Amino acid sequence: MEAIGPVVDEVIDIARRELKHPIKVRLWTWEDREFKVRVKHWYPAGANNRYGYEAIIQYHSDREVVEGFFAERDTETDELEVLLETEFGRIPDPVEKKRE
Repeated sequence: MEAIGPVVDEVIDIARRELKHPIKVRLWTWEDREFKVRVKHWYPAGANNRYGYEAIIQYHSDREVVEGFFAERDTETDELEVLLETEFGRIPDPVEKKRE
């Protein structure tokens, strides 16, 4: 966790600048030492609309890219459609050696 902390902090900092608040942060780690951090803001569906929206900033150590997504979620079917993608930069994977 110590090695990935600065990357997690950097992704959260980008999300704080780019997303409305409140934000939700999730972190996944795997046995092969890969990890993913996702920060999200949810725009709920309106009273007469079944579609909500998610603004997401995420980083996966396998790709080494901080990506942004704006997606529409159907609150009845849970289907998600990405409407916009953007790249916020690259961060080298801080974990030097992964287990095979």
